[in-house]
Amino acid sequence: MGLGPKQIFDSGLRNVLRGRGIEHDSESVLLESEYPMEISAAFQLSRTVAERVSECSRKGRFPVVLSGNCNAAVGTVSGCGAGETGIAWFDAHGEATTPETMVSGFLDGMGISTLLGYAWQTLAKSVPGFTPVPGNRIVLFGARDLEPAERTLLESAGVRQAATVRQLAKHVAVLTKEVKQIYLHLDLDVLDPTVAKANQWTPPNGITIAGGSHHGDS
Repeated sequence: MGLGPKQIFDSGLRNVLRGRGIEHDSESVLLESEYPMEISAAFQLSRTVAERVSECSRKGRFPVVLSGNCNAAVGTVSGCGAGETGIAWFDAHGEATTPETMVSGFLDGMGISTLLGYAWQTLAKSVPGFTPVPGNRIVLFGARDLEPAERTLLESAGVRQAATVRQLAKHVAVLTKEVKQIYLHLDLDVLDPTVAKANQWTPPNGITIAGGSHHGDS
């Protein structure tokens, strides 16, 4: 997963931007520690990403963050200004486990729960611009592999969920009236594996490029 961002930029995004005549700069955000610990590394990266995204915004540039994990969203949303930002989150997973409820032990599964204020709040508050995001300002699209505790948390927090493009459009139309801007989070495992397999955690019955689910919903 860590090799993904460079591959996407070098083999695709760079050419798209050039082909459309879009001026752009690129920068690699790296850890300062030679021997990083997973939890501290995740939040160190989030702090740096938040600073870079905020700087882009001040300069009138549009920030695009390519990351090998979903935790980078904490830094991106914070850099945009969490207090005035809505979230459209495309993902096959709920990303809403907490240290108390998770069974996988996978730190990367807590992006939404951290943004909601349910996980790692002492560390999250060290990220410039972070403030918990209300659940009704998050739209989760395409999620189909959730732990029971994630379903409970998302429902109790009021996170809006969409399984089809039509549902997504309705939720986003409401969201745009409630916030200044929307952060788009795209985890490629939202796609059905017959279309593109992002990684070994991509479950079946995902979204197709045409915009519907594998079963043909629109």
